[in-house]
Amino acid sequence: MRQTLTEILINFLLGAAWAIALLGAVYLFWSFLPFGILFASMAALVGSLFGLLMVVFLELAALQFQKYREMKRQTHLLESIRKELHDAPIRDH
Repeated sequence: MRQTLTEILINFLLGAAWAIALLGAVYLFWSFLPFGILFASMAALVGSLFGLLMVVFLELAALQFQKYREMKRQTHLLESIRKELHDAPIRDH
């Protein structure tokens, strides 16, 4: 299946968003570890929120492209069925 340039860009940005989420969580976890494991875990969660939010938005965009492609395929199938039904001779059984 051929992807458009926009879909390739969305997939690249999706990988970058996962990297931002992971790096933000790891960096803040190790930065706040001297204050305690619970505090460091909460900081890691906060550090990953921006990246995870971007992941959600980019996944929604990717799903919209998939939905558009599927609707286009179904429209083509329905038009071919309509054409075959329209061209078929009428028979009385």
